[in-house]
Amino acid sequence: MTKSNGKAAKYVYGVVRAGDGSLPKDGGINDEPVKLVTAEGLAALTSDVPDEVLEAGREELLTHARVLEQALEGGVVLPMRFGVVMPNEQSVRDQLLTPHREELEAQLEEMDGKVEINIKGIYEEEAVLREVLAENAEAADLRQAIHGKPEDATYYERIRLGEVVAQALTVKRSEDERGIVDRLLGCAVAVEVSDVVHERMAVNASFLVARDRLERFDRAVDELGEEHAGRIRLTYTGPLPPHSFVELGIEA
Repeated sequence: MTKSNGKAAKYVYGVVRAGDGSLPKDGGINDEPVKLVTAEGLAALTSDVPDEVLEAGREELLTHARVLEQALEGGVVLPMRFGVVMPNEQSVRDQLLTPHREELEAQLEEMDGKVEINIKGIYEEEAVLREVLAENAEAADLRQAIHGKPEDATYYERIRLGEVVAQALTVKRSEDERGIVDRLLGCAVAVEVSDVVHERMAVNASFLVARDRLERFDRAVDELGEEHAGRIRLTYTGPLPPHSFVELGIEA
């Protein structure tokens, strides 16, 4: 194991079992080597940083994620939130690994053999609008009323049409989200459903999946993709460290 510079401030990516797998092959933030700080069978993935204030830029965020994904290849990993910097190597032991040993060991055991998969669904705009118009008489009537007429002459009708479509899409999104999540949860251990980030998003959910059920989970995603083809485009991200399912309760 490569020795760390014990006096430098340490950026902490996550926690693994000491001796599990190998260190990430690429550099960490600022291209510094990723090194282990160990204590009582646990190890923190760290790299040196100039001080305890770290800019949360795109490159830093991507590097944080990459280090954890590479660590996952060697075994279970508990990801820390972005931006955890500790004064030195000894503080990583004294403030993180040693006082929280039981909690960390319990979570490592719980997450062993499991990964996170994120599923997002994006509506195909024209397809979902056709659905709304076919299912909602008021929306269809308003669309017909404004067809071929100047915008200024149909100002209020256009506002109302936007409101009706938005309301109908909210209902449709709730139904689609529930249907997709329920289908995939049958192949997963747990799910965390996040808020959608724009109006065309149908679902944004992270699933905790046992590695030995990944093939079954993937088949279910493929089946849903075929069923919703032309109306919802599903995107699959993973396997990832279980960011959404680790609650360390550690303020570092």
